[in-house]
Amino acid sequence: MRPVFMLLLGAGAESLLGAGAERVVDQPRAPAIRGVASGRREPLFIPASAPSCCNQWSLHVREDASRHVSSASRRVKRLLHNDAARHLLAGAAAGVVSNTIVAPLDIMRLNLMVSAQQKSWGGVAREIFAEGGVRAFWRGNTADVIRTIPSSAVRFYSFAVYKENLADVPALAPALVSLLAGGFAGMTAMALLFPLETVRTQMAMSGGVNGVTIMAFSRNLVATKGVGGLYQGLSTSLVSVMPYFGVRFGVYDALKRWHVRIADGQPIPSQFNAAYGFAAGFAASALTFPMEVVRRRAMVGVASTNMLVAVPAILRAEGLKGLYKGYSLNLIKVAPSSAITFFVYEMVRDRLDRIADAPAPKPAPLPVPLPAVDADVIS
Repeated sequence: MRPVFMLLLGAGAESLLGAGAERVVDQPRAPAIRGVASGRREPLFIPASAPSCCNQWSLHVREDASRHVSSASRRVKRLLHNDAARHLLAGAAAGVVSNTIVAPLDIMRLNLMVSAQQKSWGGVAREIFAEGGVRAFWRGNTADVIRTIPSSAVRFYSFAVYKENLADVPALAPALVSLLAGGFAGMTAMALLFPLETVRTQMAMSGGVNGVTIMAFSRNLVATKGVGGLYQGLSTSLVSVMPYFGVRFGVYDALKRWHVRIADGQPIPSQFNAAYGFAAGFAASALTFPMEVVRRRAMVGVASTNMLVAVPAILRAEGLKGLYKGYSLNLIKVAPSSAITFFVYEMVRDRLDRIADAPAPKPAPLPVPLPAVDADVIS
């Protein structure tokens, strides 16, 4: 029965395929399950027109893919040819990476700074862990990242804009230009995104808010304190961030100019960018930390928003140590954060500059159509 069935099957397939199945190609049977080839040869029906049709379809697919890739590449290059876009993208990337890495240190630093009691950083870490486990060390980090993306982008871009315009003032030395540009850049970013800064600080200070979204926390804050609650401590923050970012950007820029001068204009290696960022963050924190303490306390409502009132009040209640509460932990957080920020910014900016200056990629080579295969030559 089997030979008769195979003959009928072959005849049926030949009648269905018609002229395209006039010739057959002998092909070895696939190996058996146990890996032993059976040795028999089975007929494989191939329409004579199949190679040409398949090749034509592949040609159209490759043409469409090449056209879409080239169009997307041109749009990206047009975007990156804009210097502002490169500043914004690199600044945003730097802020996200830096803030996410040092988030646990920042949580402990904020708790030490706003507390009226003397606490060790180890005690603060145990309290935070008891409130929500390991995840509690990243409490408020989502709000911080959302705040950081635009604020870091605006800060780096604003610094470049202010620096370019202030450089045209003859009376200003390069070092003073960098200090003023950094201060104005910090104030610009703070003024634009202060509500997110407030939400982030209060989320970091609030125990038992695991699972609460940023929007829910913000709505609750507005319902409790009104819209003004989102801008609590704005004037104090503007006063404090100007010297901080002035020193941070100013020192970093001055160290870069010094390096370029002694290196005869050679590019600055990435490890030096990180080292100069570390030094800039250390200097800025050391010089402006008391202002940062007052600013954070004003944001959570435990200190006056007037710097001239808040500083004497803290000195009377807690002494000079009150203005430097959490300073050691602040250095552990701020200096590495500054190093990571400038390192990532310079690295991403360099890559974006290379993409913008690189020639447009050539379209992928299209396949050469194969000639139709005559069925008579298939054996």
